[in-house]
Amino acid sequence: MTLDKIYTLQTDVSLKVSTETLRQLIVRSRNGYILPEFEKIRCTADLYDFLTVTVVQGAEGLIKRRQPWISQKNKADLIAAQPIPFQDFCLFFWRNLDEMDPDGDEWNRAIAADSFNLQLSTVLNKLRIAVQQKKQDVTLIADLNFEPA
Repeated sequence: MTLDKIYTLQTDVSLKVSTETLRQLIVRSRNGYILPEFEKIRCTADLYDFLTVTVVQGAEGLIKRRQPWISQKNKADLIAAQPIPFQDFCLFFWRNLDEMDPDGDEWNRAIAADSFNLQLSTVLNKLRIAVQQKKQDVTLIADLNFEPA
C-alpha cells in the first residue's frame, strides 16, 4: 500500500490512505509559527492521527461485511467517498475475526508491511526537517533584529 495512491483490496474495495491533513498543517505552519500539533509527533504511530482513508469503490460491500463495527457517521462518509480518520478505519477490523474476512486480513497485512512503515518514516523525517527549518527561520529573524537591546 502506498500513501496518497489508490489501493485495491482483493475484494475490489478501492481506498486511499491520505496525508492531506498533514500537508495542510505544514502549509499553515509555513504561513506562521510551528503548530503545537507538530510538537506532539514523536514517532510514526503519532502520524496516524493525521491520516485519513477514503473508500473510492466498494464501500457498500465493505459496510455489509463490517456492519457491526462501523458507526452511522462512518457509514455515511464511506458511501459518500468522504475521508474518515485512519484510526476509525482500523477499528473496522478485528485481527482475531479477520482470518475469514479478506478485507480485514489484507488491511492488517498492508499497514503492518515494512513498505508502509518506511513511507511513514519518510513522512516523519520530512516533517522533522520542516519543523527544524521553521525553528531556524525564527532564530534567523530574531538574529536580524537591528533594534538596540
